[in-house]
Amino acid sequence: MENSFFNDKEKDGNLRQAYEDYLLAKQEGNLDDLQLDEEAYEYILDRLVEEGDTPQVLELSGVAFSKLPYSEALLSRYCDTLILSGNPDKALEILSQYSDSFPQSVVVQLLFARGNIAKNRFRHARDYFYRALECGVSDSDTIDSVCAIAQDCIDYGNYREAIFYLEKASRIGTLPYEYFNDYAFCYDKLDDLQKAEEYYNLYLDKNPFNDTVWFNMGTIQARMKDFDKAIEAFEYSVALNPSNSSSLYNLSVVFMNLQRYKEAAQTFEQFVAIDSDVLGLLGLGESYIRLGRNSDAVDQFAKVIASDDKVAEGHAGLNTVKAIECYNKGDMNGFKSAFIDIYRTGTAWIGVVYDLLPQLENDKQFIDFLLELKQNDNI
Repeated sequence: MENSFFNDKEKDGNLRQAYEDYLLAKQEGNLDDLQLDEEAYEYILDRLVEEGDTPQVLELSGVAFSKLPYSEALLSRYCDTLILSGNPDKALEILSQYSDSFPQSVVVQLLFARGNIAKNRFRHARDYFYRALECGVSDSDTIDSVCAIAQDCIDYGNYREAIFYLEKASRIGTLPYEYFNDYAFCYDKLDDLQKAEEYYNLYLDKNPFNDTVWFNMGTIQARMKDFDKAIEAFEYSVALNPSNSSSLYNLSVVFMNLQRYKEAAQTFEQFVAIDSDVLGLLGLGESYIRLGRNSDAVDQFAKVIASDDKVAEGHAGLNTVKAIECYNKGDMNGFKSAFIDIYRTGTAWIGVVYDLLPQLENDKQFIDFLLELKQNDNI
């Protein structure tokens, strides 16, 4: 069912007919012969954007602008789509060609800025941004356009520049709360975790029902080692969306780091039920080992190897179980064989062996073996 916006726009039948004319022209390969007014072109382009059909948006916006080059809206749509499609050079060429026709256009100046950002010319982009300010900016559309520039900066990895544009947008008018997420993301990338947490909190104050933002918040708090808050954030995320595997995985890891292995196992079990990523199987296997459930751990590592025999971690996990069981049985030859295989992978599973066999620290036979192992370049 079409949404109400398009239904409302089609009430007089003219726009519906225009869309049918477009479909027919497209089917017959006569798109260049299509003759519509600005409103009809804009309506069809909005529908194509809604459908996520960027190639057709680019094609039709080019045709529309060639028919109506006096239209600022169609110029904007065409150049914006060119930039998004990875052709900023052509967008800048067209903007330069027609900029004299729109000397006081905020939109044109901001498009110049976006085109320059796409070419990593951030200083030039600022020059055009300031020209846009000189044209007078105040409405919500302008705020969204400036925030779009910030998003471009994020896409090109310039997070400080993104914050610059977000700050400028907030001075033009009230910044929609959704952009607090962009602020937080940038500060996260700049490793300013307290600022990131601050902006995620501002977002969640306005909308506490976004499971992805709760995941982001939990990740930040885990990195800050505020594990109680991280657990709370991840649990909120999962409560809002039980299929959020990223939150389940990170929550499992936090439980592992806190040595809360029973809770880690339970959460990893939820994770592997909805996600086939081998990291979940490996995590579940480790949590089972630490709970003394070795046969269950072996089942998980076997699943990893069955999915991809080249995953070294799967083999290392199996050898970890073997090493622990052999040592406890007094089978030193079996223990040494398994330990060497773990040692060859260079993985963290050696740490698991040490954790579960703390007596190794004072086992002279093991210490001599380890010294020989480290000195033997052939192993």
